[in-house]
Amino acid sequence: MRYPFAPVLMACLAGLAAPALKAAQPTPPAAAKVQPEAILSQARGAYVGLSDRGFRGYRFAVTPDWPLTLSELAKSNPAGYEAALKLLKQIRYEGRVGAHGQSQISHNFVDTPNEASTSGLNQVNQGVEQAINGFFQTWAPFMVHAPIPPAGSPCTAEDQGTHFQLNWKETGDVSVDLRLDRTFAVTEMKVLAPAFRAAIRPTFERQSGAFVLTGYDAEYTPRNGGAEMVLKVLIVNQALDGMPVPASLDVTVWTQGRKERMTFAFTELKAEAK
Repeated sequence: MRYPFAPVLMACLAGLAAPALKAAQPTPPAAAKVQPEAILSQARGAYVGLSDRGFRGYRFAVTPDWPLTLSELAKSNPAGYEAALKLLKQIRYEGRVGAHGQSQISHNFVDTPNEASTSGLNQVNQGVEQAINGFFQTWAPFMVHAPIPPAGSPCTAEDQGTHFQLNWKETGDVSVDLRLDRTFAVTEMKVLAPAFRAAIRPTFERQSGAFVLTGYDAEYTPRNGGAEMVLKVLIVNQALDGMPVPASLDVTVWTQGRKERMTFAFTELKAEAK
């Protein structure tokens, strides 16, 4: 069984993306230094902030679209595809997201006909777990909290006319550059770390006046010469106790000349008791 998730994992874990450049933009006025908290306090309030709405976490089932994921195998090896699909459909994945957005994925175990199938199945299970956990690492800062430094954090801010630019440092020699439009929506985040450089361009919809994450485009480049990855994630949300959480993911990744796509459905949602 070929392991189709490898190109996705690091990109999902990084959860970061690159913006498209637009031609013929008006020249903004010279950047003006502003008091960071004057911007940050308004920006924090622009996001849905589930933690401030009583979010305690929830449990759910995860169902990958195996026919989509294995579509190339179906073309090249129909018998192998049917055998793989029979095994994969026996696996049940269950997840839990905690109050701060941290996630855990578990699954049952199924009998396999030989060691090669067991090894392949183990890789697939690991891939699903890492892909979903990686997604929630990206989701949590935009949804559970806000993608803005907390009050009192060292941060510089500039009003560049068309947008606000924020810059700060995090532990581990990590630099973050954040661009906000005039409504305080994040349009671009760049991260420079010792092991990688990355960027994310999220997309949002407004629900009751607050920004709710609906997807992101991403680039992730290891600084050790590894392969660059480009990622696109689309999110369909559903309400759980009046709070938006993912109903499905559509993930496409490009790396080393390859393109792979997978989708996941989230069902059987149950909020953690308050």
